[in-house]
Amino acid sequence: MRITSTSCICPVLVCLCFVQRCYGAAHHGSIKVTRNQTKHTEGETEVHHRPKRGWVWNQFFVLEEHMGPDPQYVGKLHSNSDKGDGSVKYILTGEGAGTIFIIDDTTGDIHSTKSLDREQKTHYVLHAQAIDRRTNKPLEPESEFIIKVQDINDNAPKFTDGPYIVTVPEMSEMGTSVLQVTATDADDPTYGNSARVVYSILQGQPYFSVDPKTGVIRTALHNMDREAREHYSVVIQAKDMAGQVGGLSGSTTVNITLTDVNDNPPRFPQKHYQLYVPESAQVGSAVGKIKANDADTGSNADMKYTIINGDGSGVFSISTDKETREGILSLKKPLNYEKKKSYTLNIEGANTHLDFRFSHLGPFKDVTMLKIIVGDVDEPPLFTMPSYVMEVYENAKIGTPVGTVTAQDPDTANSLVRY
Repeated sequence: MRITSTSCICPVLVCLCFVQRCYGAAHHGSIKVTRNQTKHTEGETEVHHRPKRGWVWNQFFVLEEHMGPDPQYVGKLHSNSDKGDGSVKYILTGEGAGTIFIIDDTTGDIHSTKSLDREQKTHYVLHAQAIDRRTNKPLEPESEFIIKVQDINDNAPKFTDGPYIVTVPEMSEMGTSVLQVTATDADDPTYGNSARVVYSILQGQPYFSVDPKTGVIRTALHNMDREAREHYSVVIQAKDMAGQVGGLSGSTTVNITLTDVNDNPPRFPQKHYQLYVPESAQVGSAVGKIKANDADTGSNADMKYTIINGDGSGVFSISTDKETREGILSLKKPLNYEKKKSYTLNIEGANTHLDFRFSHLGPFKDVTMLKIIVGDVDEPPLFTMPSYVMEVYENAKIGTPVGTVTAQDPDTANSLVRY
């Protein structure tokens, strides 16, 4: 008995069925019962006995998602015992027999009555038997065969993990790997190109590129500067059929943020500053602030302020506010307008966390000059002595002069003192 797998589904399947029929025993595990033969010695006649009946079967194919008005033809069962007089009855059992797959018990033709989805079930295992219609006795041993659901491109690639959020350091070398995205296709990867995915970039050029085979996203430009642009929205497409026209596609979004590196030196907005400090300022008090700007963020913008020279380096000190990154100027010694009316300080602001890859962009420090004007304050008069000792006779008359005390105005104006 033979199971003929010739089908009119498509020209390719017809060719496959033909190959299977011709070479099934060698390549597809076809079962064929061989004849009983006796070979005599030379000169004797070779005697051929009647061969045992047996199945010759192959794997059948049925196209998934068949939407035609008529049942889809799958294949044909045929027994060597079938003389075409209707005495042979073909019986089909197994997965889907009688519901999905029906057989003409006289001709052995098998049809599929329902639309099948390969992604739900890839194949069906069935059993075929030929019996004598009058006696109901088997003419062939029962044989097992497979109907495989043939894939069509009915599933678009999908990105299961998107949208993606990822970072890459600014100023990275061109070609730096950012992320690998992967799209899956539910179609059969072993048949045709239905599940062969090719990646392309729809949005995000010329800043980024994607490897069409691996889905690895890389930087595509030199010296991408976070301070110029920090956020990028990249759209990646995955297309099956190896990217050919007619393939199905899916897309995902990759949100890329450039992270900061220390590639910007600190800079004072002005090269000269002036600060007014009254002479009455208390020692240890903060008398002013100064700040250098740094376009970087986080620790890359941290800096330290130092008084590097000037005639006021012994009178003033400077510290760094870590929160505001400002230089806080404090008074170390008391001021006296009448003795010195101004001071000059050279102040340096320098980054504390250097990245030597970008040392050529430095130096990562800057210097400015600060002139401090001491303000005159109206001070009280000062006596010439802290205390006086005077003598007077006990019998002195009222109005008798006892002594003299003297006070002066320490201010420049030297105003008249009243006692």
